[in-house]
Amino acid sequence: MTYSRNPYSYFYLAFIAFASWILVNLTDVDNNNNKLIPPHSPDFFSTGYTKWEMGATGLPNTQLYAEKIVHYSDDHTTDMDKPLIFLHQEKQPPWLIQSESGTVSADSKNIFLKGKVVIDRDKFDNVKALKINTSNLKVRPETHFAETDAWAELVSPPHKTTGTGMKLVFKQPIRIELLSHVQGKYETQ
Repeated sequence: MTYSRNPYSYFYLAFIAFASWILVNLTDVDNNNNKLIPPHSPDFFSTGYTKWEMGATGLPNTQLYAEKIVHYSDDHTTDMDKPLIFLHQEKQPPWLIQSESGTVSADSKNIFLKGKVVIDRDKFDNVKALKINTSNLKVRPETHFAETDAWAELVSPPHKTTGTGMKLVFKQPIRIELLSHVQGKYETQ
C-alpha cells in the first residue's frame, strides 16, 4: 500500500486542530458571559464611608458621611444608610443635612434623601440658628441647592413656619421658599 506524504499535510492537520481549539474556547467564553446576573445587584460596598470635596480655595466645600454605602453596576447609583452631608460656607457654620437613607445618582450630581430629613445650621453673629424638618429631599451639593415636594417645617426659635414643597439655596444670599399651604407662628420678644 502506497501512501503519499504531502509535506503540507501536517501543517493542515495542525491548522485544523488549532482552529477547533479556538472555536471550543470561544463557545466557553460565550457560555460564561450568558450567566444570569440578578438585576440591580451590588458590585461593591463600604461601611463608615467618608467623602470630602474641596473648593477652589482649598477649603472644604462638601463632606458626605454614611454608615454604609452600596454601589450598583447596572445603573451606577449608590444607596446610603444614615447619610450626613455638610455644606460649608466661608465665615459661617456649615449646613448639616441628615436622613434615614439616600441614593446618589449615577453622575453624582444629585443626592435623593429618603424618609425623615433634618437640616441644621448653628447660630452665628446676629443670625439665629435654623432647623428644617422635612422628608424626601433632593440635594445638589455642587450648587448648594435642595428641594422637596413634601411638607416642611422651618424652626428658628421662637418662630415656626410650615408649608408644602420647599426650595432652598444654602449659599449667600440664602433663600428658602415654601411653595404652598404656608402657615407661620411668630413671637415677639
